[in-house]
Amino acid sequence: MHYVSDHAQLPCRVTEKPMRPLAVLILLTALAPLPASAGKPLDRATASVLADFVRPTTVPYPDSNPYSKAKVELGRKLFFDTALSGDGTRSCATCHAPVSGWQDGVARHQALDGTMLGRRTPSAQDGAWGELFFWDGRAASLEEQALGPVQSVLEMNQTLDGMVRTLEAKPEYSGLFAGAFPENPKITPDTVAKAIATFERSLVSGITPFDRWVAGDDKAISREAKRGFDVFTGQAGCVSCHSGWQFTDHAFHDIGLPSDDLGRGAIIKVPELNHAFKTPTLRNVADRAPYMHDGSIDTLEGVVEHYRSGIVQRPTLSPDLPRIDALSDRDIKDLVAFLHSLSPDPATAADSLTASAPSATDASDTLTIVQKNKQFSERHVHISAGQALTIENHDTRAHNIQVFSENLEFNSGYQEPGEHVSLPFTQAGTYHVFCGIHPKMKLQVDVK
Repeated sequence: MHYVSDHAQLPCRVTEKPMRPLAVLILLTALAPLPASAGKPLDRATASVLADFVRPTTVPYPDSNPYSKAKVELGRKLFFDTALSGDGTRSCATCHAPVSGWQDGVARHQALDGTMLGRRTPSAQDGAWGELFFWDGRAASLEEQALGPVQSVLEMNQTLDGMVRTLEAKPEYSGLFAGAFPENPKITPDTVAKAIATFERSLVSGITPFDRWVAGDDKAISREAKRGFDVFTGQAGCVSCHSGWQFTDHAFHDIGLPSDDLGRGAIIKVPELNHAFKTPTLRNVADRAPYMHDGSIDTLEGVVEHYRSGIVQRPTLSPDLPRIDALSDRDIKDLVAFLHSLSPDPATAADSLTASAPSATDASDTLTIVQKNKQFSERHVHISAGQALTIENHDTRAHNIQVFSENLEFNSGYQEPGEHVSLPFTQAGTYHVFCGIHPKMKLQVDVK
């Protein structure tokens, strides 16, 4: 498949089956529970709101690509190796530099042909919790994403065969691949992608003052930041999209930027999703300027002002878009103070890893699934071949039901609130259903 740059204006469509495996959970020191604070404890109401923002204590690794230290180290070496580019001048770290928060700190990186790429480089941190990758969500996994820039003629301009030949010619890689993949030590695009993805899953953002506040330290953030959090979760409505500990719903929204880039709509061929791009995390956001998918806004104050007065009006605007016309100048200052509290304290070492198995998900035999609050009413169902699931949208927002497998390829199009989708299953197997707009919505269907 020919890969177009994430920064290009005409991205290709991904039709491969999304990787939706159960996760093997790896305990990471950087994510360990924070020590109890000697400061004033939080009141019950505040603690209840903050419960949605608690950092996880584990990092998910998929069953199809489990964690190993050898694989992380191989992935690290590959990530920084310019051999992955056609002319030997660029590595993954060229755009995802550690000193710049695993991004490049510019609005748009320069392409190999001297032009500017179409989209900003996102950070590689916290990708272990991602759902779909690239700004338009065309890659279903970190493994798939890893080889996208390698093949892009504007970014690294390398063929997969050429990449393999170049790595095979470097003697040090033979032993490294044998250690990381003892059952199949051959250098292949698949093993390269798995190693890089494993390393990327190890890139976890650090503990922040906000995290310490969530853990119970009432003095961890300023009074202004606390007021800003109230604005963020209340009047401004930012939390509609920037939710959870990562401050992202991993979904795709048109936020009214003046751009001809069709984003997600071009990928899933749904015009109602034109100009929609993935919600970025707000972790480390104060250190990750410039902002937006095209790097068009230089400051956090400018971002807030966009939502207050700069939105381009069009039919595809997200229903979750915050309306903050009434925010005062003080509200904005407090909101920005809160966003600064999401920058990490000095990095915590992540050198103690322990594997644990995820708990099994109970399966239901219902044939009716309800969508509400960006969730399916069930996460796992089992049915018989020849039966169909009815998926009813009881939400206030539209959804897009998708399935990609050898036996079934399904795209519901734009499913409005109140509409239902009938999803027939004629052959036995395991199917992974997800929402193409809100990809955290996932449903496993076992058909017998």
